[in-house]
This record gives sequence, structure tokens and C-alpha cells, in this order.
Amino acid sequence: MTRLIVIVLVGALAWMVWWVVGHTAYERGLSAWIDQRRGEGWAADVGTLHTAGFPNRFDTTLTDLRLADPETGVAWSAPLVQLLSLAYKPHQVIAVVPEAHRFSTPLGAFDIAHEDARASLFLKPETALGLDQAILILTGLDVDAADAGWDTQLSSGRFAVESVPAAVNTYRFGAEVDGLTPSAPLRRLLDPAGVLPETVETLRFDATAAFDRPWDRFAVEDARPQPTRIDLTDLSARWGTATFRAAGEIDVDAEGFPEGQVTIRAVEWRKLLDMAVSSGVLPESAADPTERALELMSGPRDTLDATLGLRGGFIRLGIIPIAKAPRIVIR
Repeated sequence: MTRLIVIVLVGALAWMVWWVVGHTAYERGLSAWIDQRRGEGWAADVGTLHTAGFPNRFDTTLTDLRLADPETGVAWSAPLVQLLSLAYKPHQVIAVVPEAHRFSTPLGAFDIAHEDARASLFLKPETALGLDQAILILTGLDVDAADAGWDTQLSSGRFAVESVPAAVNTYRFGAEVDGLTPSAPLRRLLDPAGVLPETVETLRFDATAAFDRPWDRFAVEDARPQPTRIDLTDLSARWGTATFRAAGEIDVDAEGFPEGQVTIRAVEWRKLLDMAVSSGVLPESAADPTERALELMSGPRDTLDATLGLRGGFIRLGIIPIAKAPRIVIR
């Protein structure tokens, strides 16, 4: 019995030492990362950094967190952030953010509020901390661009990404959004006649993308990986009577221009065409010839099935260029 007690006490003492060592390394690692960002010219500040959770958890709380990358103009600030993990799996983290925080880009600042937001981050147990899986769940989201005078709401959203083990630097992305209410200016732009409801019922996205480098801690510290190929399984939306779905495969060159084909299916396609013109995606000069070409393909039906080509920097319907292709670049 005495021997068993000694073994238990030694094991408990060893675990306490492990937790203290891990706790210290965890805090020092976060502090060192923040100091490194400052050394690279970032604005990186944190009010307090404290880890609790003995004996089985590392529960770290950061207050008054402010991060800003001067090269991209992207910044994020939050009054409180919690990083929760098991002591024996510190590379698997649950992040909890406050109900209100701010995200800034060169396009403007966005005040973000939500009823609930939780993110799970699973990293590979390696020095580079490569991304294995990430999940974000949002409910009751409200995004207010005060400088621009618009506000957008979202009932719920689920976003996920996971690495594809059988391929190099390849990840599968998925998103499902319900109850998206665009800002009033955006609704007027997309639907100037006001024939569609205020809320987009659903948006879905499912794609696998290959990148020129892995998504790991260096993707945040140095430069963002750039896509080289995208296999689009599903990009779909339902907004009132107008529905849209796209799927296809494209390669992305070093300048970010896509090359490939995308098959689309659109119901009430004339409304979608009007949106493309109103938003500037399709030039007004191309609206009439595009509509005539689509009428030939769809006939009298309201449903359109077509294949769009992306090459030479343009979106093409057959041999006819109908709009400039977007550059796919992550900054």
C-alpha cells in the first residue's frame, strides 16, 4: 500500500511539474509571438495575459488585444479573447471571442457583434503549427460599417476548413449561411426594382483548393499562401424566387487570374443578370448581347444551364467575353 501511495504521489507531482512547465511555455510562447510582431512593425498590444485551468487545461485569457499588419492594412481588436485547450493537447484550441469586436481593412472598419461565436482550431503538432482543421459557428451576427453607413445581419453561419491528407498544401472549405440580410445600399444596388425579399435565405459553398505553400503560423507572420487550383463542388444561393448554383474546376496563375470552366444553373436568370449589371460585375454595354445569348440558350424558360469559360483575364460565354475575370489574391 505504501508503495502504491508513493507511486501516486510521484505521478501527481510529475503532472503538477508538467502543468507548470507547460503553462509557462504556453504564456511565454504567446508573449514572444506578440513581441515578434512588434519587431516586424506590427501594432501588437495586449493588456493582460493569464493562464489558468490546473490540472487538466490551459485556459488563457487575453484582454485589450490589438493586432494590426501595416503591410496589408488589416487590423483586429477585441476587449477579451479566450484560448481553451487540454493540457495534453495544447495544439487543439477552442477560441471564444466577445460579443463585440472590430475588424479593419483598407476598405473600412467593421464593428462586429453576435449572440454567440465559437471557433475550434486543430493544428498539427509540429514547429510550424500547420492547419489541420478549423470550425467557426456564428449566430445572430451584425456587421456595422459605421463609416460607410450600412449594416448587415446574419441569422446563422457555419464555416469549416480541413487539410486534405492525400494532397500537398490542399484544403477543403465549406460554408453554410442562413438568413443573410444585406445592407440597404447593397440591396438597392443588387435589386433596384425591389422585387426580391430583404433576406437571402441560404448561401452554400463547398470547394477544395490547392495553395503554393501551407497554411501555418508563417502564413500569419510572413505572407499569405496563394491559391493555385480550385475545384468548386457547390456555390449556391436562394434569394426569393431567384436561385443560383455553380460548379467547376479552375487553375489560378501567379498573377491571380483564373483559367478553366464553371457550369452554372440559374432560375429567374434575368433577375440575376440585372443584379450583375447593377453591381458593376457586368458592364452595361455587355448587358444586351449577353441577354440575347442567354435567351438563345434558355429559350422561353426561366431556367438557364450554361458553361462559362475563364481565360485571358475574362469570363466568356462561348467565345464572347462578357466580363473581366476577378483576380483571386489573398492579402
